[in-house]
Amino acid sequence: MTRRSILLGCLLAAAMAGCTPTPNLQTRTTTFMPASDAGKRCVAQCQQTRQLCNAAVELGYQTCMAEGMTRAHAAYYEYKKHLPKGAKHERRIGDFESEIHCYRLSSCSQDYDECFVSCGGRMEMQTYCVSNCKLMKPPQSDGSKVGPVRVVQ
Repeated sequence: MTRRSILLGCLLAAAMAGCTPTPNLQTRTTTFMPASDAGKRCVAQCQQTRQLCNAAVELGYQTCMAEGMTRAHAAYYEYKKHLPKGAKHERRIGDFESEIHCYRLSSCSQDYDECFVSCGGRMEMQTYCVSNCKLMKPPQSDGSKVGPVRVVQ
């Protein structure tokens, strides 16, 4: 009985530790366009490049999904084909489809930011604590600025 109580207490403590709230930080970025017309045209090119980049990422994702669906359906029909007659289907088509792993990973935004700054634009990043800020050391109020403004130009 005592062992059971100790084990239960340890499990409860471990579960509670995973639920400990932490301060929620958020960084807000403010951009300042270049003053010159040439700088503004340069930024317009950066925007077009970012749109093309995002479109290429989306196309890659959609292609991956389509190829994955083709493979999943082929694997499902192969699975069904090799089942003994009258055997229960343990797996469904959705089981095969759930094995598809495609991602939309890109550096489009980071590339745009670098392009924007190279055109003469300026970016200011400020981090704020948006919730659970009293848990910070020293305690802060929600909405407080955390650290200095970071300027990239």
